[in-house]
Amino acid sequence: MTRLGLPAACSLLVVALLSSAGAHAEGFYLRLGAGMEQSSSSRFIDRSCNSVVPPALFGCEPGNDGRTIGARGDFGSMVGLEVGVGYHVLPALRIEANLQHRPRFSFSGNANFLGVPGAQPVSARLSASSANLAAYVDLAALGVPSIGPFRPFVGGGIGASRIEIGSATFGFPGIGPDAATIIGGGVATNLSWMLTAGVEAAVTERVTLDIAYRYTDLGTVKTRDAPATIMRPSRTSTLTIAGTKAHLATHGIWLSLRFPLQ
Repeated sequence: MTRLGLPAACSLLVVALLSSAGAHAEGFYLRLGAGMEQSSSSRFIDRSCNSVVPPALFGCEPGNDGRTIGARGDFGSMVGLEVGVGYHVLPALRIEANLQHRPRFSFSGNANFLGVPGAQPVSARLSASSANLAAYVDLAALGVPSIGPFRPFVGGGIGASRIEIGSATFGFPGIGPDAATIIGGGVATNLSWMLTAGVEAAVTERVTLDIAYRYTDLGTVKTRDAPATIMRPSRTSTLTIAGTKAHLATHGIWLSLRFPLQ
């Protein structure tokens, strides 16, 4: 797209939105929803691989597979709950403040420490909450054809997330059945954002169903500098370990109902 192309496209969108203002907007609404999401692949690494005091968990050297030492995996699938309050600025445009909560999900992966035989499973439990300001555009109001009773829309939003992770367990069954290193969890607050596309349909005169695919970037998961419990066949010891981090992004289907507040 040329340098003039993007401003021109934005100008056309604004004109189209304003031209749809002849119809009566619906005012304020309440939205209640739930979603099923799958996380993208991720990797726990040191927040600083050069840390000496306290020492880094992984370090900067390659692991037993030639890649930088870390814990590679994903955060699995999760259920999300959502509540939002919005306003129809124009018939084709609505803005919304919403809250989402993902009450419980887990990281599952494998580490690649040097000198450790066999698999190195890694697991941890998490929860995440986020608050967003979003905008949605009704494409049918701009001339995009509907699919039967379903009107297409697109949207996006930006906000803040809070991600809490419990203790993470690194298992080493090749060393012994109970061999493990358990590091402390942590809490992180991040910038978050989302993009969505879907369809809406009237359920009754006052209730609207939204079905949407959504991609959400929730930011960084962080463990804090904390004592780690190191369990080996010969002994159990404690050592303070520097914090780690990983990136959390999800995608999935969300269903919600909108109710007018008037």
